[in-house]
Amino acid sequence: ETAFRKGQQKVEKAYSLLSKYVAPQLADTIYNGHIDSIWKHNRKKLTLFFSDIKDFTPATDSMEPEDMGELLNEYLKEMNIIVNKYQGTLAQVIGDALYVFFGAPESNTDKDHAVRCVKMAIEMQNKMKALNDKWYDSGIDEVLKIRCGINTGMATVGGYGSSERKEYTAMGMQTNIAARIEESCEPGGIRISHTTWALVKDEVSCSEKGNINVKGLQRPLRVYSVVNEV
Repeated sequence: ETAFRKGQQKVEKAYSLLSKYVAPQLADTIYNGHIDSIWKHNRKKLTLFFSDIKDFTPATDSMEPEDMGELLNEYLKEMNIIVNKYQGTLAQVIGDALYVFFGAPESNTDKDHAVRCVKMAIEMQNKMKALNDKWYDSGIDEVLKIRCGINTGMATVGGYGSSERKEYTAMGMQTNIAARIEESCEPGGIRISHTTWALVKDEVSCSEKGNINVKGLQRPLRVYSVVNEV
């Protein structure tokens, strides 16, 4: 019985550490023993989100490295809290850029995934306003703005990497489209594809922004801007 309790404590400690490095949904799935459902590749309809801070490096090049690192960590901490609030799967953090998707490993309806993703983006933009006010009061006079791009479509989701180390993520043309939409977005804005718009138009206010050209697509892509309001 003592050995069992010690083993259980080790498992709980491992779970606690794991949940700090992967999305809570992944930690829960692994903890419950459903590892195969994560690492196997599946085609699923997902809502895919990309964001980054516009001109982050030039905007912070006058800051001391320690101050810049503290600012970035605070930003990522607050964004991760919002991601978890809306139950998104945080797939990648590359510098100040985030890649999040909805619909795996846990899934509901396509509309639910899209609405939660867009509401997450709105809350992120509102949080940035509060962070900028805080940073200004602490001596940082540069206003940092994020761009958000969202698309809904089929992607291949699962574990990618070697047998020693894998990353749970989603890949495919629809993922690339989401990234290109984010690149076309104005700083401080949220831009979505027509497929996402069709799912969220009854829940959030949007305005059509015309077409953008996406590498790999033969025809232009219609995009919309989301009104940033809670």
